[in-house]
Amino acid sequence: MSQAAKYAPAGPDQPAMRPRRTRLLLVPLGVVLVVLAIPGGAYGFARNQLSQARASETNSAYGQALNQYATVQTVAGNPVSRVLLGDLADQASAGSAETHFLWGVQLKQQAKYVESEIQLRAAVTSGIADWASRGNAGLADLYSAWAKSLVASKQFQAAIDKYRLVAAVDPAGGLTDATNAGLATAYADFAQWYLQQQPVDYPNALVWYQNLVKDFPNSPEAKQAQASALPQTLYNGSLAFVQQLRFQQARDAMADLIKNYPSTTWASQANAALHASQPLTGQLIVSDQTPTPVANRLVRIASHWKIVKAHTYDDSGGPTYNATTDASGNFKVLMPPGQNYLVTWWDPTRMTFVTTFLSDNVPVNQITINPLEPAHTTVATS
Repeated sequence: MSQAAKYAPAGPDQPAMRPRRTRLLLVPLGVVLVVLAIPGGAYGFARNQLSQARASETNSAYGQALNQYATVQTVAGNPVSRVLLGDLADQASAGSAETHFLWGVQLKQQAKYVESEIQLRAAVTSGIADWASRGNAGLADLYSAWAKSLVASKQFQAAIDKYRLVAAVDPAGGLTDATNAGLATAYADFAQWYLQQQPVDYPNALVWYQNLVKDFPNSPEAKQAQASALPQTLYNGSLAFVQQLRFQQARDAMADLIKNYPSTTWASQANAALHASQPLTGQLIVSDQTPTPVANRLVRIASHWKIVKAHTYDDSGGPTYNATTDASGNFKVLMPPGQNYLVTWWDPTRMTFVTTFLSDNVPVNQITINPLEPAHTTVATS
């Protein structure tokens, strides 16, 4: 038996089902969900790390806190995430700056000055104005405490260097008075330390006493030094300068002593030293071209003289100083300091003392004897 054909209603054709289109629509939706899930996960992770960092900071686990803050900045502060997580990154930056500061303060209290400086400088360079300001204040306190510690351990130059760093991080000058007082103490102690060395180092002690009086004249240390140690150090320092052949510095120190401390016994000794006779050595030769020594010849040095006519002088009216040359033409005589002494020698052919003239009225052999300083001259007879 045959089957009848199925009924097909009249009208337009019905569209066939397309299951592939449904699958295509599902793919973009999954991508969107994943993209949305990534910031959410990153936010949760960063938020958790931020909380842990704050807890670590509260517990003074500063190194751990800094690592955790750094993780937050890495996750939330990169160019891709910052659009959505920038607030967390900013909080981590502020927390990191605060941690550097707190750690620096703690390290200073523990006398770990080098490590403290590293942390406080990190706060200063954080880019956050408030913590930069606090970091500078912390550095000022650090340098002051560090300098005091160095003074106590007799590392005076290092202490002075630290004190001088305070001003750079203390623009308001809150520590100026304390710093100046600390410097005055360091200067005075440094000078005293040089006086305690064996042998005593008077020149360096003098440097620091003079710096003390110059830089901090109203300090108790300066007034005490001027009343006792400084005048004595000026005198003994002058003698040390003479031994070191630093004659002008010796004269300057003596003059300073006489001018500024005239009532002291050291000033009296300085005045006597500046007027004390000095050794003059010399050699009498035939001429510059013929430096043959002239032996066994009487030499006279006149303190007062005048030209009476061409090639003729008069050296009367003042003291003269005499010596006789040895076989090598050398002579030596002690003379008080003075200028324009005239050197003459005995001429047996003319039976008088003579000297060499550069011109009619200008004798050649003139010398100056400076205070505290030996002198030497070469005298040519022609």
